[in-house]
Amino acid sequence: MINYAYEAFEKDTKCLIEQVKPYQPDLIVAIARGGMMLGQVMGYGLGVRNVQTIHVESYDGDCQRDSVSVYGSCDLSNAKRVLIVDDIVDSGETLQAVLETLQRSSPDVQIKTAALFYKSTASVSPDFKVREATEWIGFFWEKEYE
Repeated sequence: MINYAYEAFEKDTKCLIEQVKPYQPDLIVAIARGGMMLGQVMGYGLGVRNVQTIHVESYDGDCQRDSVSVYGSCDLSNAKRVLIVDDIVDSGETLQAVLETLQRSSPDVQIKTAALFYKSTASVSPDFKVREATEWIGFFWEKEYE
């Protein structure tokens, strides 16, 4: 297991911000809960004030569910370029479900994705990414506040 500390998060998020800057998103959608901290920090780093969340459930504890549930929606009505962020793209099912949900509601909006970690076996790969995940990751925002 990798213990992902704040210092690594800070370094990796700065790297992700530099990758995303040329895209110039005008709205960030953070996948709750794992992507919420990243979404907020990316918003500051990219100067994007419109940061929204969408609630997705794909795990029960450490066990992945058979299906992904997306709750709520986002207002993309004034957006041209949206960035979806999450802490990790594991199977890819969560990211795929959010992409499909947002594309259905706003087909004319350009959407890209970003994650700190990704698995090469995921069904969808984020457009912007920092680290390949090869083992379970204990994020500091999960462990230090339990």
